[in-house]
Amino acid sequence: MSETEPAGGLPPPRFLIDAPWFRNFVGARVIGGWVRWVIRTARPRYFPPDYLQNCAALEPAIYVSWHANVLATPLLAPDMKNLVTMSSPHPDGRMGAALAESFGLTTIKATGVSFKQSEGTGGVAGFRAMLRVLKSGKSIFLNAEVPPTPGRLVGRGVVALARLSGRPIIPVAAASRKRRIIERLWDKMQVNYPNSDWAVVGAPVMWVNDEIDDEAVMAQLKADLDAAYAKALELADVELKA
Repeated sequence: MSETEPAGGLPPPRFLIDAPWFRNFVGARVIGGWVRWVIRTARPRYFPPDYLQNCAALEPAIYVSWHANVLATPLLAPDMKNLVTMSSPHPDGRMGAALAESFGLTTIKATGVSFKQSEGTGGVAGFRAMLRVLKSGKSIFLNAEVPPTPGRLVGRGVVALARLSGRPIIPVAAASRKRRIIERLWDKMQVNYPNSDWAVVGAPVMWVNDEIDDEAVMAQLKADLDAAYAKALELADVELKA
């Protein structure tokens, strides 16, 4: 279910590969089919063990992970149907939106401003839509980075959303024991395989108030996400190893 659509400013279409129906098919059916198989056969362990219960008590909240964990989204929050995410209006983002919607998430078609694109992002409308979502009682799931900014850099929009909404940021990371990390991609995406043990690690919850500036929040969020992701990889490789 799509919440809002972007304005112009998109790259020119590349025939079939950028056709909306084709991107929707690949996202929902091809990638979505693989991810559903992975999630159905996953054996997740949460750290702390009451992570999901704690999250439910804090909602509406803003879940944040590195983009590398995008395929793990169904394991990172208690209820996908209570979750709204933002997806870039770029053709790749439309494919990601189709994937998210196949799991029951609502998507907002917009993205933050980056050095490559500052117009036609739908960012202002998307930000207002997220504020409305949080006010309605639903939670938001965001990747910390704004593509194509280099991975593992926190975007300022996450902080602004937490500050204006008054809702907490829940940083979270995950790793499956059977996986491949694609180092050449900007986000170093983690591709997960079926029938695997998982470690899902929740970092300390963050509340943003007037006593802390944006740069400090961004630095702390990056540190917490880096630590949680490293811990998830370590746990998946050592503690959960059969």
